[in-house]
Amino acid sequence: MTSHPSGLPSGNNASLTCGTCTWALGDTEHRVCLKAAAPASEDGPVVQESDLACAEYETGVNCDPCGACCREAFDSVPVGPEDEATALAHPEFIRQYDENWRDLKRVPTATGTRCAALCNDGSQGQPYRCVIYAGRPSPCRDLEVGGTNCLYARRRVGLSV
Repeated sequence: MTSHPSGLPSGNNASLTCGTCTWALGDTEHRVCLKAAAPASEDGPVVQESDLACAEYETGVNCDPCGACCREAFDSVPVGPEDEATALAHPEFIRQYDENWRDLKRVPTATGTRCAALCNDGSQGQPYRCVIYAGRPSPCRDLEVGGTNCLYARRRVGLSV
């Protein structure tokens, strides 16, 4: 089997390129393959948008059936001082530990916990939805769809290898 520029096995679909792969991040000058990067690293091997996709190619991330970032992938979402509007508007979703620490409540699932503000089960017709999306705390707003933390969350819940 031939090797891809990332070092991963080459794919077998000539119509797919690194330019449309979820794992390839960066601009045209410096695009890296996070799939081939060391764990928790954002500095993978350089790939070109036009490189034919490797065997690990994955299409763009769609949040609706995913919800990984709100599910078991992360244990806590801090609600900091900059999120006072969230805390005031949605006190039913806030856990207050002491005057210095609060986060979003978690509810039990079969495999761990998930954010209490996440509704539905991700199935067809029941896509995951955040009931406080418009006023979600800053860690949620800062999480980039398809970014490193998003892909990490997807790996943790088994949506990506």
